Amino acid sequence: MDIGGILKERRQRREETLEEVAYRAGTDAGNLSRIERNRQDVSVQRLGRLCAALEMSLTELFEELEGRTKTPHLRDPAAAFDKETRELISIVSALTPSRRRLLMKIAEDVRDSKGLS
Repeated sequence: MDIGGILKERRQRREETLEEVAYRAGTDAGNLSRIERNRQDVSVQRLGRLCAALEMSLTELFEELEGRTKTPHLRDPAAAFDKETRELISIVSALTPSRRRLLMKIAEDVRDSKGLS
């Protein structure tokens, strides 16, 4: 879980210093820095104050966290394949339905032929 990284990215996008966000959240810059680097555990209460200081909800934070923990192939199914397979998927997706059927027939013929490896 990279809660600290999400908080840091949000703070940096807002172009705010550690001190500014820490002050609004009722903590100090050193504490916030350790949280951002995942060197310090954070309570739900403090996390709520940090989110409020960054004008984000806990829901937003956890949705972003959930999105990061999913494997890439769940967000982009083609990412689970090697380069050649991804290229083949790209080519096939650009074909018309009749050309896809033709390509499928060719692939089946190649698969079913004897002596080819």
